[in-house]
Amino acid sequence: MKPVIVVDLGGTNLRIARVVGNNVEHREIFSTPRGAESIVGLIAEQAMKLSAGTAVGVAVAAPGAVSRGLGGLSKAPNLPELDGYPMAEEIRRLSGLHCMVENDANAYAVGEVTYGAAIGYKSVVVITLGTGIGGGIVLEGRLWRGADGVAAEIGHVCIEENGRRCGCGASGCAEAYGSASSMLRLAKEYGSNATSAREAYELAKNGEQAALKAFKRAGTALGILISSLVNILNPQAVVIGGGGSAAYDLLEPYILEEMKLRTFPLAMRNLQLLRCKLKNYAALLGAAVLLEEQIST
Repeated sequence: MKPVIVVDLGGTNLRIARVVGNNVEHREIFSTPRGAESIVGLIAEQAMKLSAGTAVGVAVAAPGAVSRGLGGLSKAPNLPELDGYPMAEEIRRLSGLHCMVENDANAYAVGEVTYGAAIGYKSVVVITLGTGIGGGIVLEGRLWRGADGVAAEIGHVCIEENGRRCGCGASGCAEAYGSASSMLRLAKEYGSNATSAREAYELAKNGEQAALKAFKRAGTALGILISSLVNILNPQAVVIGGGGSAAYDLLEPYILEEMKLRTFPLAMRNLQLLRCKLKNYAALLGAAVLLEEQIST
């Protein structure tokens, strides 16, 4: 099996790794530069360095709506300089390596299904809790991208009519309640002195009522969201990932409480609710799998 160079591109950090199968042989972390040319220049430079002439290509997992025709992001809220920019073509031109761009939550989902918490399941919904809520859907062993490549915008399922304003401009989205950043915002609103989601979690574990209330609200919102997804898709498993999954033990009871109330019993009977296993490596490993699939077809 030949190496793949994989990039996990975020608004703050850019992680690039050399991956062989499920083994991350080497990983570097950089601050994400500003400007499309600077971003692809850094990726191409590091890809050539890590490849050493042996890699089959470069897979970029990036946040936003991916246009496969463009070979880049049609909309990237956290990296607007990449809107409409042909990333794959430019990286290929600069590095000489085949390149693919995939949505980071899709790559994360494929990683968890192939090597992580959902090994052995063919139909899985993966939910990532971070600054927002992302997701990926695998049906009968195949990643579901949708008619226009923007399927699984899970965070923007409405769970409360006329609810909290979401960053997307709509009201009542699950993201406005259940993302890691929303957990912190809710804790502050309820009177906590937490300055980060991690600190809110620690305060909740130590019994602070304001922080506990925030995680109850977040877990309830996620339970409503997951119930809707399960009723529509009837997956074998739902995986909770992303940074917010660190609070899984606090969220799980409220998620399950809502699911028992709202999920069709037959869909709930054999469903597995799982916590991610691969963490920061999920998107890297999943993107490598997707690139290998693309090259082989």
